[in-house]
Amino acid sequence: MKFRPDFLSSKRDLPKIRTMAYKGFSLEVSLLRLMSAAVSSLYFLSVAFATPNLNFASTAIAAEDVPFHLNFSPTDYDYGRDIDLLFSELGKNQLKKKTVDSLTRYQQKNHSFSILNASYDRLKSIMTITDQDSFYKNCSIVTKNVNSYTDSIADRFNISIDKYCRFLYLLRLSELSPNINFSSRDLAYFKDAAPFFSTGENHPNLVAFLRHYKTNPIEHEKVSNFLIEKYIEFKIRPATNVLTSLKINSQFNKFLQNNLNLDDTSNSYFQEEFQRLSRDAQDAAEKGDYLQAKLLITSAINFYNRNKNFISTKKAWTGAILTGKALFYKGRDIDAIEVFNLAKTIASKEDTSETYFYLLWPHLINKDYKAMRTVIDKNNLEKSFEKFDSKLQYWISYAMMKTGDTKKGVAFYNKIIDTSPYSFYSIISLKELALFNKGAISEADILAKLISKNDPIEYTLDKTSDDLKDSLRRLAVWNKLGNDRFATLELRYIQSLPKDLTFKNADFAKAVTPLAHKEFLIMNLIRLLNSQKRYITSFKVFQDSLEQNSLSLNYKLIKFIFPLNYIDVIKRNSENLDPLIVISLIRQESAFNPEAKSGVGAKGLMQLMPATAKRFNRRVRVTHLGNPEINVALGTKYLRQLITRFDGNLIFALASYNAGENRIDRWRKEIFRNDDPLSTIESIPFEETRNYVKLIYRNNFFYSLISNRPVLMVPLEETFKVSASGKNY
Repeated sequence: MKFRPDFLSSKRDLPKIRTMAYKGFSLEVSLLRLMSAAVSSLYFLSVAFATPNLNFASTAIAAEDVPFHLNFSPTDYDYGRDIDLLFSELGKNQLKKKTVDSLTRYQQKNHSFSILNASYDRLKSIMTITDQDSFYKNCSIVTKNVNSYTDSIADRFNISIDKYCRFLYLLRLSELSPNINFSSRDLAYFKDAAPFFSTGENHPNLVAFLRHYKTNPIEHEKVSNFLIEKYIEFKIRPATNVLTSLKINSQFNKFLQNNLNLDDTSNSYFQEEFQRLSRDAQDAAEKGDYLQAKLLITSAINFYNRNKNFISTKKAWTGAILTGKALFYKGRDIDAIEVFNLAKTIASKEDTSETYFYLLWPHLINKDYKAMRTVIDKNNLEKSFEKFDSKLQYWISYAMMKTGDTKKGVAFYNKIIDTSPYSFYSIISLKELALFNKGAISEADILAKLISKNDPIEYTLDKTSDDLKDSLRRLAVWNKLGNDRFATLELRYIQSLPKDLTFKNADFAKAVTPLAHKEFLIMNLIRLLNSQKRYITSFKVFQDSLEQNSLSLNYKLIKFIFPLNYIDVIKRNSENLDPLIVISLIRQESAFNPEAKSGVGAKGLMQLMPATAKRFNRRVRVTHLGNPEINVALGTKYLRQLITRFDGNLIFALASYNAGENRIDRWRKEIFRNDDPLSTIESIPFEETRNYVKLIYRNNFFYSLISNRPVLMVPLEETFKVSASGKNY
């Protein structure tokens, strides 16, 4: 059910069931509601008695409840539309005077685009260029950083104007006689432009320029040297038509000879040869030829070490890990550990945590906790604890607890909760602490380690600056125009606003703490995005802010990040299936976008494949899957069937929903070696499916939390056991 999210989707909800177009299925859904009503009410009543204050109230947000909801004026909209066209022409190097002149009509009007006034004035002056003197007067490069990442649409405007100026430079000089000598300002401009040209900007025009001056050896060599300097600095091999148009010097010749890996044709042989050896090693392990598997993967690693300039380190490491896993699945634990140690010798910094995890993994599956501790001690993992990801941190902590070093284990669990509060492993750590304390500390006190009891400070919009209000109106314009790129820029701009540009009163701004300021901006952006049903974007703003330590988890924020959209539809169709599991799955599958469509054809809220949907109703068509009621009715049937098939094992049911039922059957026979739920999750072969199960479990934790269900004192094993027949384990 893979879903590739659109970070700034502007789709609207589909209409209700099309009764006239699809009477048969609509009637079936209606009957299903009637038949399940009694069972559903009994189920929810029993849950309510068990967990008081269960609250399924909708978290839909009205516009008047969102301080950052500001409407744009007609002038704002017209200006934004013209800027959109202007950027399009600049990007194609096809700027029209008519388009630039059209913006003049807004100069005497009030609008929210004053941030672009200076850039527009600059563009008007560029349109008056008639000769080289006026070019250098009006077209100097303002933004000299090759990296075009920016938080501001004004910066983006200047970046686009700079690019257009560099295009004009190449065009104008290519029209002059090739026998001229470049002036000092010609050369200075080319030197400033060389970083951009060397990374591929205005490529056809650069080739034409270099070829035009090839008959002038002295000047041709000067500009060639500027480019060569940047190719060497950035470790870039230029395209063949650029390479043949340059004056090659000895330094560049040496660079090219020593960096053949930059040439895809040279690189492909070494890469393919390594992958062949790696695949052969995995095949040998699958066939039971374990000695051959080890010999082949050792040869592959040696081949990589001799030719590492030509082979992707990530692919080499992955090949070794896959071979080790193949051996482990065949019960060759010692052989697998030897190969994992081989992988450690070539692991990049980004793969260090995962490498050490695989050294622990065989012992974890075998429940040999002393061996896990030996690996930790041998590799000094305690000392580098804070450098690792939350997954490895958790298993280090777990090994500490299992080997009796509970003081360190508890301290490490607390570090995970503090540094990765939103992660699956933080939640598991929290549960471990709750069970370890066995009531000595209240659930509320343990939850306080993760979630602040204090709501973020709110400020009324009348205290905010015109900069913030203008940006919010521009954001509304970009959303209306469907310009996701500019909408993203406005979001970045708002998040990066300093206090003195967020609030209009300087003394008031000084009194606001940095954390309160950041939380004010981010909380209200999330509220705004949720009101616009742009959930994936709001999730991303939230995640990025947590990673930058500019936001703390609090209950109000959690309600925005885990909205209860479509909960009534889910309840009507869940029968005695836990609706919180369903909504947790929907959040992960489609982020509540009823029109979501994956690359493989899965559709709607629960990302159903058409063939799967037809198993439950032969009359269903692909277009019907965009209807929330139909999609949820069929999706819950499918999920219920999986839960029943796998005897209430939530891990198997979710993994099957993501990766397919037949795969789970095979993994149960060949891979899963014990009944511990966390070990089972870590043994899922597909990274996507592993993460999918973890994320839905995390979602369910937070949905349970905001619905007043017990979340900590239930034993871990029981939280992975569910029922589709009315009984909870």
